[in-house]
Amino acid sequence: MTARTPFARRTAVLTALLVSALLLAGAGPASAAVLDADYIGRIQVADAPSLRSKAPDLYIPSGVLMTMDGRELWARNPESRRAMASTTKIMTAVVILEKADLNTVVTVDKVASAVGQSSMGLVAGERIPLGELLKGVLVQSGNDAATLAAETVGGSVESFVAMMNAKAAQLDLVNTHYVNPHGLDAKGHYTSAEDLTALARYAMRNPVFRQIVGTYTVKVRSDRYTHVLTNHNSLLKSYKGTEGVKTGWTDNAGYCVVFAVKRGNIEFVGTVMGAANETGRAQQATKLIDWGFAHYKATTIVQAGETLGRVPVSDYLDRTVGAETAETTSMPVFDLAGPVQRRIELKADVPAPVSKGDVIGTMTLYQGDSVLTQVPVVASSDVPSPNIGQRIVFFFARIWRAVFG
Repeated sequence: MTARTPFARRTAVLTALLVSALLLAGAGPASAAVLDADYIGRIQVADAPSLRSKAPDLYIPSGVLMTMDGRELWARNPESRRAMASTTKIMTAVVILEKADLNTVVTVDKVASAVGQSSMGLVAGERIPLGELLKGVLVQSGNDAATLAAETVGGSVESFVAMMNAKAAQLDLVNTHYVNPHGLDAKGHYTSAEDLTALARYAMRNPVFRQIVGTYTVKVRSDRYTHVLTNHNSLLKSYKGTEGVKTGWTDNAGYCVVFAVKRGNIEFVGTVMGAANETGRAQQATKLIDWGFAHYKATTIVQAGETLGRVPVSDYLDRTVGAETAETTSMPVFDLAGPVQRRIELKADVPAPVSKGDVIGTMTLYQGDSVLTQVPVVASSDVPSPNIGQRIVFFFARIWRAVFG
């Protein structure tokens, strides 16, 4: 996770309070803003005013956009501890997937069926496989399903919550603490946009999790009923390439969404916390994703056959072989992180014979202090071994040079 300075943390807290106050005052989408405390990459807008006009103008108190491989592109109050609502169920699902057999059939008890609010409609006494129950947790965001799964996997809700917190510690989610498996507001139940995004990156590595959170509607069967489940994540319908992950809402949390979106070979994961309403949640997430694709996109950074220098061939006196790039290289580049720079390292010399395409060096490409990739540097032509006559001439020529310079 990106390190934040004490000043940045204080600024972030003040900003969160200000934005929250404006939200409570009823400000709408027209009040979107770019804040001095926002991060573009690892740089705060306050430290680079030129970034202000290129930053996304979002009206949320906290959020993060990252690449799926972990590069942070944008953040607002990423470490601010906030209520998380049903995004809690990402961790609930992770623990279920890692600790339980999804074929286990469980019986719905009265405690689970009576949790209330968001529900998949479980009825006391019906029996349902844990794998189907997991769909109720993630697709329908059922508090009843989350509670029953927690009782089944942990032995009790309290024991399951302890497992959730242990997993959070293992994943270094330092601003996260769970009190329940469903996300209803409770003292001491909090997370941060940075932690939620990191958790989603981890969870999306699990193919079962990935498949379920990408489902908009599904029917699940118990021994008595068919439950028709519908996902609350409208991005699955409105934004092409959306793969999941989870929405949430409570009074304390506001409207939240953790999302994953893929276009070509670029995959984003991010979090929007504290949006003013359900429509605003989708709008703010859409604006953030659009901004990401506008500034992080496939770029050709190396063309095949670029001449980079020459390398001496040690079996000859004064012969060299050309060094060139082996292939055209394209990769996603964040255009707000500064220019892509190169560092070329060639071998001091190479022995003959040399074949065209032999690796004789490397080119490292980087932005700031971040290495983007390394590409091979190769010989541009063949160099045969010297014949016997040439070797004799080179031998005496080296002696002459050693003696007379």
